[in-house]
Parts: sequence; C-alpha cells; structure tokens
Amino acid sequence: MTQAKLLNVRNIRHLTPSTPFHFDSSFYKPAHFPSADNMWRPGARWQTMLWQGKNLGLLFENDGTVDEPGINLSIWSENELSNTFLSHLIQEIYYRYAFNLDLSKFYHQFQNDPLLGPVLIRWRGMRPLNYGSLYEYLITAIVLQNATVRRTVKMMQILFENYGTLVSYDNREFYCFWAPERIEKVTEQELRYLKVVVGQSDMDG
Repeated sequence: MTQAKLLNVRNIRHLTPSTPFHFDSSFYKPAHFPSADNMWRPGARWQTMLWQGKNLGLLFENDGTVDEPGINLSIWSENELSNTFLSHLIQEIYYRYAFNLDLSKFYHQFQNDPLLGPVLIRWRGMRPLNYGSLYEYLITAIVLQNATVRRTVKMMQILFENYGTLVSYDNREFYCFWAPERIEKVTEQELRYLKVVVGQSDMDG
C-alpha cells in the first residue's frame, strides 16, 4: 500500500476576493466529475496543488459574506516555505480562482434580463475558475474524450494512483498531480495495461 507523504508544515493566509463573491458556488461545481485530489463541503474546500515542484495541500475556508468576502487559506507542505514562494503562490491562486474578477459590467448589463436576471440573483458572486494548471486541465480534457463520466473517473483514479503523489494533511489523504516529466516516457503499452488507453468496446467498462 502506498505510504502517504506527510505535509505537516502549515502556513495560513487571509485572502480577500473582489465583491461580490459567493464561496460555495465558486468552489463547488456539481457538473465536475469527482477526482482524488480534492473534497468539498459547505464553507470549505480541500485541494492539492503541485507548484514549482512542491506538493501542497490547500484548505480554503469561508470567512465572509457575498458582499464582504474573506477566505482563510491554510497551506500545508512537507518543509518550510519561503516568503517569496508563498507570495508567488498566492498570486497564482488569485489568478486561477479569479479572485480579482470584476463582474460589475456583466451584472449591470444583464441584471434585468428576463432569463438571466433571476439566475444572477440566486448565484450572485459565483466565479468561473480552474483549480489546476494548464497541463492538468489538458489531462482532464483528454480523459474526457469519447468516454463516459464513469470511465473518466476510473481513468483519472488510475493515473493518480500510478503517477501522482499521495499526500496527507489536515487528517485527510488526497492525491497530488504529477509533473509532466513523470509520464514523458510512459509507453502506450503501459497505458493500455493500466486501461487508460482503451478500445471503443472498453469505454463503458
């Protein structure tokens, strides 16, 4: 059984997204298929992150309201992180999670629209965001191609178990994404053996 890498060094930062910001509808997208690198519950999201070669465990916790947003971010790592590293990491998180996105023009233009208006009221402050890097997003897009959601979930789990890193933080275990170099020389035969590359008849298996 794989031994989880313990991330026991914790840094805490307070983040302030632009207003309005709706925490749960931004951090939880029901349409996204489940994967082993994250978990959500109302008011909190656990998410692993591979950043500059370091496996990180992130915990975002709601600490505000839609009109006065605030997020407490806990950053777990294996070793101490420099202030420069943390500063650049926070900048990247603000970018990926669209914390500085200005939605005022969009709301002003469509708030009275008969179709969009009620939706905007209900989900006011929801942000479009991406938890991973461009590479991670492309991997997700690839495994989604021509496969059912169930098959996609299985393939992602296989990839995490064979090429990702199991980490433990906040008394939980998650997988962290692998670096591109980790699978650079992986052969098609190996991926077929793992049933990541499959024939059409296997797509529903």
